[in-house]
Amino acid sequence: MNAILKIYPSKLERDNFETCTAEPGQTFEHWLNNNVPSYEPRAVPLFSASVNNEPLPPSEWAGYRIQSGDQLELVVEAKGYAAIVMIVVAVAAAAAAMYFANQIPDNYNQTTPDGSTIYNPNAQGNQARLMGVVPEIAGRHKVYPDLLCQPRRQYDNNEQYLYLMLCVGVGDYEISADNIYIGNTPVSGYAGDIEYRVFGPGEDVTDHDAHRNFYLSPEVGSSSGQTGLELEGSLATTGDASSAARWTFSGTTLKSYWFEREIEREDNLGFVPRNFPYMEGEIISINESSNDGEYRVVLKSGHSAQMEKVDAGGDAVPGWGGFVDAQLVSIAIISNNGGSGGYLGPFFACPENETTRYIELDFFLPQGLGRIKDNGDFEYYSVTVDIDYRDESSPTWTTITHTFSNATNDQLGHTEKINIGSAIRPEVRVRRVTEASDDTRIYDTVQWTALRAELDSASSYEGVTTIAVKIRGTNALAGSAENKFNLIPTRKLPVYENGSWSAPDATEDIAPFFAYIIKSVGHSDDQIGLEELEALHELWSARGDTFSAVFDNKSTLFEALKKVLAVGYAEPTLDYGQIIPVRDGPRTAFEHMYQPDNRVGELEQDISLFDPDEPDGVEVEYFDPQTWKPATVLCTLSEDQGLAPKKVRAFGITDETKAWRFGMRQRRIQRYRRTRYSFKTEMDGLNSRYLSYCALADDIPGYSQTGRVLAVSGREITLDAELEWGGGTHFLALRKPDGKLSGLYTATATGSANVIEIDTDLDFAPVLDGSMEPPLFMFGEADRWCYPALITDIKPSGTERVSMTAVNYDERVYADDDGSPG
Repeated sequence: MNAILKIYPSKLERDNFETCTAEPGQTFEHWLNNNVPSYEPRAVPLFSASVNNEPLPPSEWAGYRIQSGDQLELVVEAKGYAAIVMIVVAVAAAAAAMYFANQIPDNYNQTTPDGSTIYNPNAQGNQARLMGVVPEIAGRHKVYPDLLCQPRRQYDNNEQYLYLMLCVGVGDYEISADNIYIGNTPVSGYAGDIEYRVFGPGEDVTDHDAHRNFYLSPEVGSSSGQTGLELEGSLATTGDASSAARWTFSGTTLKSYWFEREIEREDNLGFVPRNFPYMEGEIISINESSNDGEYRVVLKSGHSAQMEKVDAGGDAVPGWGGFVDAQLVSIAIISNNGGSGGYLGPFFACPENETTRYIELDFFLPQGLGRIKDNGDFEYYSVTVDIDYRDESSPTWTTITHTFSNATNDQLGHTEKINIGSAIRPEVRVRRVTEASDDTRIYDTVQWTALRAELDSASSYEGVTTIAVKIRGTNALAGSAENKFNLIPTRKLPVYENGSWSAPDATEDIAPFFAYIIKSVGHSDDQIGLEELEALHELWSARGDTFSAVFDNKSTLFEALKKVLAVGYAEPTLDYGQIIPVRDGPRTAFEHMYQPDNRVGELEQDISLFDPDEPDGVEVEYFDPQTWKPATVLCTLSEDQGLAPKKVRAFGITDETKAWRFGMRQRRIQRYRRTRYSFKTEMDGLNSRYLSYCALADDIPGYSQTGRVLAVSGREITLDAELEWGGGTHFLALRKPDGKLSGLYTATATGSANVIEIDTDLDFAPVLDGSMEPPLFMFGEADRWCYPALITDIKPSGTERVSMTAVNYDERVYADDDGSPG
């Protein structure tokens, strides 16, 4: 038995993993070398391993031999983004999932990811279908389109916009504005806030800005409850009693506090710890009676710093014994750093082995920007920041300076767009130049919220329909809009009617999608039973049978065809090189007959008796077209209580009545098809097809009487056996030379025991001269002359034998095909 390996992208995501197997006997390191192309031994590996819930240290990887039935777990460790990308690419097959790590979580809970599957309500949302299947949509069905690029938020004139580039599915679709939604609200309800454009397969998408593929640096973003990384310039404090800054002296430690009215408490009068606002190595001048002088920041952590006193030349004052203790005092501090804060970064703007010519930085001012005057009005205030970038191999920085100026307490946002020109892998860092103020009347907080780099972008998407979306951020649109965009498209397909294919049009019919699946894998019209398909298309259309579903996971050709045809009570069959749909429906004319004269051996019957523990109903799950969530309907016969129903899924059905009919057909099959027939023939069995309606006979007394025809004179038929007559109507069926059944004929007795008269002329000319086998016959009372059956399996054995199986035919199976739930 193979060992099982589970690969987790994070310690915090234990629900997401990929499962692999490993043959026992090989070392763990041997498995890594053979299955992880980027693997190499490291002093500190990029992932941890355990076997059977016990840690497996890296020092033992080369020596540990995998045992049969071992349960191994590999967990990616947080050792830098580039490292995570490399190991996840190799082990978990989720490179792009980590590429979109900030916005799009990994979805590897099976070998092929589900992505934005509509059938799991907990997973509904716009996600990346990385390494997965591009959805195939049949009919009319709700979908959450898959992300083709990472969602991008961008500021323009202090308004935030969200850009989405999404894949609807394979093929062409009819999509109306009324069927496009954010959550449950049509986009028409957000007049002016949402722009979108649908692109057909292969169309150029470059004229919509959403097509651009940006990488979002994971190091820049929300932290410590803030929207972004706060740019902290050196703080200039006045020492006034109204100052928002307070300081605590103790030994050689200086601690920083800030006044917050909203959280005022008795213990510190509303002052809360604030990140120490000066850089390590920076010299500050303190004007406080007991602690006057200049001090250097030696080491800082959080809101506190270790200080040393320095002289005018910046040298440490020997013998300094520390500060005079003081608690939450207001003091004047001037930085000798000119107001400039420390740099945030540098951070790489794009992954390893990638380059870019264009980067964007987002800045957010959560309190607005301005100074409150004595009369309560705002006046303009400015904050300047420096943005530095350089190539990873260059020692020289390029600096771009941007100044924010405004007079408002409304939140502000700005996207700084930088065209680098040449393709490089840039490092980016940002610092605040303008010193921070402790004046509570000044609103000047600046946060760095995003760093993006544009990578290569696709200009078109062959074979799939895409949609580009631009959403303006408003109070009416929550931040979750980026993964709640959905729509209800209708697939466009050609329809085979009157012997030819129509132009593609929106359709929910079964037949067009059935033919499309076959042709999509490379087959031609010659390999489809078009005559049978056209006949069934007319029947399905008349009944209103449709198929609407989303195929978003791997499947085989016949598995897909079975699902499509099941809603029309049909199945796919192979017949002489053609895939032909065969429908299980009410029958009136028998196709063939099998009796002792053209069988080899006995007719075996396997009858399933009623079991008190068998299901007493069918519970059908279907997709409700109002809520687009799974719903159920209970299907029971009059004698059923429905306490232990069999659960089935009506894939492709989005109507309660259709789902009920589907379930009732299942229930009636359970109830009334309980006899299985097995028999063998010579080559006669090859006359039949799957679900052929045939007459079977045995030699049990009281049932069918069989034999050969000896002579035909008009409507008088001479048989090779003396017949036994019972009460009521009697039927005669004959076998034609081509194996088909002729009849039924109503038979009456004549004066001879082996001669009967039939009610109509024969529909064929019997050959009785010995040049071929004479016609065979079946005879008996109206309800006992044969076992009506549907052929379910035909297996040739060489050129002399055919094994066949069948189930009993019972017209009660079809009684609810046009009914409605009570």
